Amino acid sequence: MVNEVKKLLDKGLNPDDLTYYGLEYKYLTLFITGQLTYEEMFTGLNTAIHQFAKRQMTWFRKMERDGFEIKWLDGYMPTDEKTEKIISWLNP
Repeated sequence: MVNEVKKLLDKGLNPDDLTYYGLEYKYLTLFITGQLTYEEMFTGLNTAIHQFAKRQMTWFRKMERDGFEIKWLDGYMPTDEKTEKIISWLNP
């Protein structure tokens, strides 16, 4: 992904614009432009991803409290089992 961001910057994409495309783009752009060291980029991105995931889970729990049904899939479930589960939800 570092090469992808370098190519985008080399093609003239404004670094300030690139930081709005997602956490990964933001931190990699800051690293490539010399505003962060590799360690700062890695640690900062890791922290930001975990914080974002926590906010998502808070949002989903609120949705459930408000009466929305969320069908959760185990991320470690094999793909064919996930597919079968989703199909069973679509065709009760």
